[in-house]
Amino acid sequence: MIQNIIKNWNFVRLLRLAMGIFLLVEAIKSGMWFLVVVGAIFVAMPLLNIGCCAAGNCSVPTRNSKNANDEVEYEEIK
Repeated sequence: MIQNIIKNWNFVRLLRLAMGIFLLVEAIKSGMWFLVVVGAIFVAMPLLNIGCCAAGNCSVPTRNSKNANDEVEYEEIK
């Protein structure tokens, strides 16, 4: 858990944290308590490095073929 907080910081993660903090502060100043909860979630996501693509869920799987010149066989459906 501590490793997720300390490592792998990049620009997008810092941007998400800054936007979450901004949303949290603005929600507290305006008294919109529902948005305080949403802002807290948006602050927690970059801190814990969770989200859609954090675990590599959005990555394209690598091709298992060892030969790049493999021909693809097509079957005609009538």
